[in-house]
Amino acid sequence: LFELIAHRYEAGSLLITSNQPFSAWDAIFPDDMMAVAAIDRLIHHAHVVELSGESYRKRAHTEQRKKTKTASAV
Repeated sequence: LFELIAHRYEAGSLLITSNQPFSAWDAIFPDDMMAVAAIDRLIHHAHVVELSGESYRKRAHTEQRKKTKTASAV
């Protein structure tokens, strides 16, 4: 991921979506400095759009799991 970000930096557009805040990106990269460098390159000329609200996928998964538990209990 870092190589892609570094390659595209100032060379073209890059769209990234994530369900993790930047503060949790240190778990994605091998070391903290690489995470900081990647985030720095991403947000340099960026428009960061943060969405809040319930996840459709999470809600559907929870509903499916409830149905499965109900069916297995019967």
